Amino acid sequence: MKEIILKRIDVFTTNPFCGNPAGIVTNADGMSTDSMQALAAEMKMNLIEMAYVSECSGKSDFSVRFFTPDKELEISGHVMLAACYALIEEGRIKLSEGMTRIPFETLVGTIPLDVYFRTDYESGTDGNENKSGLRLDSGQGRGGILEKIMISQPRYSFTPCDIPVEDIAEVLGIDAAEIKSTGLPFVRASNEIDWLIIPIRKKETIATMRPDLIKLGMLNRKYNTYSNQIFSLDTFDSSCITYSRNFSPAMGLWEDPASASGSAGLGAYLRQFDITGSDSMVMQQGNETDSLARILVEVGGKAGDISIRVGGLAVKSIERKINPASMELV
Repeated sequence: MKEIILKRIDVFTTNPFCGNPAGIVTNADGMSTDSMQALAAEMKMNLIEMAYVSECSGKSDFSVRFFTPDKELEISGHVMLAACYALIEEGRIKLSEGMTRIPFETLVGTIPLDVYFRTDYESGTDGNENKSGLRLDSGQGRGGILEKIMISQPRYSFTPCDIPVEDIAEVLGIDAAEIKSTGLPFVRASNEIDWLIIPIRKKETIATMRPDLIKLGMLNRKYNTYSNQIFSLDTFDSSCITYSRNFSPAMGLWEDPASASGSAGLGAYLRQFDITGSDSMVMQQGNETDSLARILVEVGGKAGDISIRVGGLAVKSIERKINPASMELV
């Protein structure tokens, strides 16, 4: 059996071991479903989600399958971004000046990612990144700057939340006034699933939040909601529009360090309720305030018909060989 290379790619950051990690195998051609699931299960203490990339023919050059330690997923936004970055780093995706659209085959059909790149970097310059992107070396004395990788998200609809504010505040371990005093809508956001979008007055309240996740999961299931995007307009970085954390115990995920879907829904919410007129927003997310993810959300359209893309940058933090017989790190 061929050698398997596993990469840890950290998404929504350019700093290793920050952002949201994903495990990526870019040479998964010929791997069985059982082998993919076995490796995902083996990595459960280190990586919650993994992707396996294979070459294919037709509309796309690559197909991607997504796994948690317990099951195969149809798709995962941040893991898709990680897979795309890993292929770019290997030189298997050829980038043109400006935007290059890369289609990937998934269980839900063909998903395009838009990669933005500019060729104005001379190799040999110190550092790995600058304020507008991540430096890539072509290996031929010249390189360029990867500006962003973006993926489109489903449209969201919003309805007033039927959960009493006092009930959600109790399981979050905060005073209900932290929600009510924002003057912002507490709503249910819907696309494939229903989310709660919960405004909080102060960033410190979110950063120090220790919710009862068992009770939060029970409350979510009672009201047929699956995730909780908890945000504040009070941020740790003036260049960012929101600071947030995401808890999804009803889906088996205690905390998502950087949620593509949650941020997309939050961006649509900010436009829907005229909280901002910006077309491009940077959102902070995470519980470690010195290593927060930076998620780029781009919105278009108007209330009731809002299109949305989410993305940013990524970086490789670990690369290891896998024993194909045992599915363990070598």
